[in-house]
Amino acid sequence: MLRRCVAVAILVISFVGAAHAEAILQRGIRLEPASLDPHKYNTRYEAAIVLDLFEGLVAFGVDGTPQPGLAQRWSSSADGRTWTFTLRPHLQWSDGTPLTADDVVFSLRRLMDPKTAAIYAPLMYVLKNGHAVNTGALPVEALGVAAPSADTVVLDLENPTPYLPELLANGFLAVVPPQAIAAWGDGWTKVEHMVTDGGFVLTKWSPQNRIVLARNPRYHDADKVALDGVVYYPSPDLDAAVTRFRAGELDMQSDFASGRMEQLRAELPHELYIAPALETFYLALNTALPKLADRRVRLALSLAIDRDLLAAKVLRDGSVAARSFAPPTTTGYEPATMAFLDAPMESRLAQARDLLAQAGYGPDRPLTLTYSHSTAGESKRVAIAVAAMWKQIGVKVTLSGTEGKVMFANLRQGNFEVAFADWTADFNDAASFLYPLQSTSVSSNYSRYSNPAYDGLLAQAATTTDRRARADLLRLAEALILADQPILPLAVGVSKNLVSPQVRGWAPNAVDVYLSRYFSVDREGRTLQ
Repeated sequence: MLRRCVAVAILVISFVGAAHAEAILQRGIRLEPASLDPHKYNTRYEAAIVLDLFEGLVAFGVDGTPQPGLAQRWSSSADGRTWTFTLRPHLQWSDGTPLTADDVVFSLRRLMDPKTAAIYAPLMYVLKNGHAVNTGALPVEALGVAAPSADTVVLDLENPTPYLPELLANGFLAVVPPQAIAAWGDGWTKVEHMVTDGGFVLTKWSPQNRIVLARNPRYHDADKVALDGVVYYPSPDLDAAVTRFRAGELDMQSDFASGRMEQLRAELPHELYIAPALETFYLALNTALPKLADRRVRLALSLAIDRDLLAAKVLRDGSVAARSFAPPTTTGYEPATMAFLDAPMESRLAQARDLLAQAGYGPDRPLTLTYSHSTAGESKRVAIAVAAMWKQIGVKVTLSGTEGKVMFANLRQGNFEVAFADWTADFNDAASFLYPLQSTSVSSNYSRYSNPAYDGLLAQAATTTDRRARADLLRLAEALILADQPILPLAVGVSKNLVSPQVRGWAPNAVDVYLSRYFSVDREGRTLQ
């Protein structure tokens, strides 16, 4: 009798467990987040989590296009300089506090406050007085944002900005909670203090292990969120991440070692998704250093790099050799190109040696460089290959590998000589690739490049409403940086995703952004831990 009662009890528990099984999406990302503050993150891996936790006036749709977010609708004035956004009714933060237009004003002012040191703040120089506020010339109250009512936000722009909705969908323009920041300062992003307005809330963060999110019941579209939670697993070891995906421990993996491409095509044809990306891999040269302030040295280094070899033999992931900084797939734009790439490699090497000699370098006084790279993925292989190419022109290279978040911190602080980096567009426009090299783009201008002519062309493009004339100005600006070579474009990237057939609602998009709230999982649930 006792044995039968125990059996019945086990059966009842099993049914209860099945009834409460949770729909959990398991996502693999490449790097441990350095920050989940929308105004302080740096990488697209952090952005993926930020976009699950937070929302701005506009949101990315499942197809990557801008859709209503906190704002249910918007309109622009006839001259394109004033945009009015109407918020959805009854918006709430995850702690139950009402979310109003004043919170949007607070968030934009915080983003542009120079004390925040937001890397993406220059993108919002389109706001009236944006540049002056971000550089400390004007107080944050002078920024072109206002809340005439609790549900209305008005943005005043310096110039017409037709891509504004797409720009506003980015994670760095998510609305942040004034009440939590006032209470906890920089500690507001800790698990116990974080307040969000997106589809999920943060419930656990175990460094180098996992970041756990649970559905936010106060999200305005909570009834449309099929998942109970999301678990992000950072893994710089991309081979280990693929192994976890194969074992069913991951439903989505946002990257993998490029050398595995052909194997994965053969073994996981229904899980592998490769698509052109608005991404460029490049080398940042620190022009604040005397030896790299010399254009002859920078051009010599660029001439010696065999980009076709890097793409075909080192990256091996579908990336193609870069001839420009803005990818050729950028909408409405034909990039300027590096004309020297058409010359035979031997003549390029000879020209590079000659330029170094003119700059005072040679066998008796070789140019020495420290090349900084992330220890994750293809970065080290690219470093080894480039060092070998530079050896052909007498350059001595010391490789220095660090973990990703340390690498990005060094880039921002200028603690490097040469560094491998990549830039992914925040919106599909050439300006998204060119603004980081403005002299005013302190946080993203890793090379410390400063050229008044370049800045002037971008400023002129910003006030030009004719699309063709604007594209011509941007092309002239790009031609300047390709001549000066403060950065050395290497390859145009592709998006690389592994997605389980159990994930419903996923499809590749041009911006390679995937909000978990659009997806469901077709399997027995798991429990958030």
